Amino acid sequence: MKILIIEDDHNSSRILEKILLSAGHEVSVAEDGQEGLTMVRGDRPALVITDILMPGVDGFQFLNEVRKDSSLKDLPVVIYTGNYLDKEDEALGRELGVSRFLLKPLSPVEILSVVNEISAETKKSAPMPVSASSLDEPVFLKLYNERLVNKLKHKVLETEEARRTLDHIVEGIADGVVVIGRDYTIIQANTAMADLLGVEKSEMIGRKCYEVSHRRQAPCEGPSIICPFPQIFDRREGIVKVLHTHFDSQGDERQIEITASPVKDDKGRIFAMVETSRDIMEKYSDNELVKLVKRLNEAQTHLKHMTITDDLTGLRNRRYIVERLEEEFQRAQRANGLLSIIMLDIDHFKRINDVHGHLFGDVVLRVISSRIKSILRKHDIVGRVGGEEFLVVCPDSSLEDTVVVAERIRKIIFDEPIGDGIKEVTVALSAGVSAINQADVSSERLFSRADSALYKAKELGRNRVEVM
Repeated sequence: MKILIIEDDHNSSRILEKILLSAGHEVSVAEDGQEGLTMVRGDRPALVITDILMPGVDGFQFLNEVRKDSSLKDLPVVIYTGNYLDKEDEALGRELGVSRFLLKPLSPVEILSVVNEISAETKKSAPMPVSASSLDEPVFLKLYNERLVNKLKHKVLETEEARRTLDHIVEGIADGVVVIGRDYTIIQANTAMADLLGVEKSEMIGRKCYEVSHRRQAPCEGPSIICPFPQIFDRREGIVKVLHTHFDSQGDERQIEITASPVKDDKGRIFAMVETSRDIMEKYSDNELVKLVKRLNEAQTHLKHMTITDDLTGLRNRRYIVERLEEEFQRAQRANGLLSIIMLDIDHFKRINDVHGHLFGDVVLRVISSRIKSILRKHDIVGRVGGEEFLVVCPDSSLEDTVVVAERIRKIIFDEPIGDGIKEVTVALSAGVSAINQADVSSERLFSRADSALYKAKELGRNRVEVM
């Protein structure tokens, strides 16, 4: 028996083709309804088995076109589908003369049984189960469009449910998980991965992996760098394991073990890779050699921490915070994103030192530093840039939102006195806020405006926030 299969899914058509060939049938395959129409008119098969949902001409459109041809009005057509077959689908199919409705997946025995039944009916010249005729175009379009809208609604619901299920699965994995596309963009990530890098999960999606993990402006390339990206996408390797040095939002190093694997589409093409990551020291904490490596790593981390940290307050020092400002400035410019900064200065700090002594002044600096940090988001960065001056860098934050943050800092400092257990003082801050704009050619201009706004706040009476 000559049979035509119309199916856009390559795996489904291959399976069905093998089943029919094994039973001695002559089989041809079309990838969509348009190709199917051409083959039906040319090859004149004795039976057509077609899916419903296909690109271009789908199963119902194919059927209506076939029934317009008087020589094909009795051609047996089987709908074999796994998508949204309901009573309305069956009613439209019967109008167009469908011989059978089959739901995927069926066993080879069931498929061949149906084919044999139709073959027997054809040999006996048995009448079709329903009248096989085409519908008037307006009637068909009305019914077809109603069914199409319903299918799209179902598809949207299914897609959303699948997305939520995937989110729950990824979130349930203890290791850090991130999905990276061919252009290095992070497509998906879980909270464990965000925690590992010290950022918010929402701030990872859509950014380049090398920006988030390594604070680099370009992909990780070089003879001393081992990155799984080219091994997966270029060399098409399977599972790849590498050791990587990641940096958290405050610049601290983390030794991470990465296991990467490719994500392929139906045609076997790699369109993304999945990385699972874990802190290597946590994984191998019982190994004596790794314990030694851990101590060495901790010593190196401590030394690096000392070079970027202000000893007195524990905040980042001027060099580090200025470098981070430039990095965030460049990122905001490339992405046309938001970036705002706050310059803070303690009002009359010299008077505090003169009246209460420098040791008490140190207490004031440490308490203020702690209170500033308590107000900020996880990915905001604060540093001490002078004796009593502080800089806060607020990525992805508008001018209005940053003014609110500056006002909260001013208020939390002023509302609660600061003391050392013997004496206490009320301390005030002045603040200047500025945001990136199109005229800015460097982070220095942004810094300068915030500094000018700070001095404006001083001139207008102190203990206030000004914008420039």
